Amino acid sequence: MPPRTVRTALLSLLLSAATVVGLAITVAPADAAYPGGDGRIAFVRANQIYTMTPSGTGVTRLTAAGKNYRPKWSPNGRWISYIHEVNGRRDVWVMGAGGGHKRAVTTTGDVTSAGATWSPTGKRLAFANPELNVVRSAARAGSPAPLNGFPTGGFCSDPGELGPIYVDRFVAWSPDGARIAVFDHSDCYFDDRIDMYYTATNELRQYVAGGADCCGYVDWTDLFWGPGNQFGYSERDLGPYGEGTSNPVRIVYPGFRSRAGDTGGAPSPSGTYLAVTNASSGTAKIVRAKVAGTDRRVLTRGYQPDWQPVP
Repeated sequence: MPPRTVRTALLSLLLSAATVVGLAITVAPADAAYPGGDGRIAFVRANQIYTMTPSGTGVTRLTAAGKNYRPKWSPNGRWISYIHEVNGRRDVWVMGAGGGHKRAVTTTGDVTSAGATWSPTGKRLAFANPELNVVRSAARAGSPAPLNGFPTGGFCSDPGELGPIYVDRFVAWSPDGARIAVFDHSDCYFDDRIDMYYTATNELRQYVAGGADCCGYVDWTDLFWGPGNQFGYSERDLGPYGEGTSNPVRIVYPGFRSRAGDTGGAPSPSGTYLAVTNASSGTAKIVRAKVAGTDRRVLTRGYQPDWQPVP
């Protein structure tokens, strides 16, 4: 049985007694996706943001000052959010698709490197500082508002307590708007959790957990969503006691056959392709593959790809 299957089975047995039944919510149909075709791919090279065509041509640099990373296209494909860092201060910025009209959305300087993620309407951005916050994307240095939730599904979760959501590195808003996936440490037994925050009910529901000696250690990175609300992430299985730090990282995404070293999945808006980062050669490169993992093609040097929806 594969390691992840074993871990999932163990977690199911351990959590069955502590599972809290989730609140009923209305979820949009699976095709409630960012509309449009496959536009340009934004990516990072040496802490600066670039874009290129889906075939890897027309590479264009969009940023120059400071460090800039975690680019994310808006649902209408007209804007890119990103983290802008100067002298250790990090904030959420937004710029136009061609690199113009750069402006700060936050000015606190305490935004984490997790990046920002767009709501389906494009009117809000969620980010961490390290608590989960939302801010109007059109605001010039707007005032963020915290999102509070009550954790469920873990060993020590009390669904009666509503409190801050602490995010470690990664956050991703689903295209239907119903869930925000976060990587956190909300459980007193497991070291790490991926949780789903349900925007309609404030429930912070455990999706998967690891890090206890009973069930093995796993390193999760780069949470992302497909255009039909398919959820994916990168995973390194560290073994039963966390000793497997040299084990390869792979992408977990429905139907995708990942290769060792794949991280940072970015499904194309059409659902045809997945752009990934692979650094197994020693140099980070952007690779385009069919959504099943076939027909792989190296596009350029870089990392943190994200795909532009074109109406």
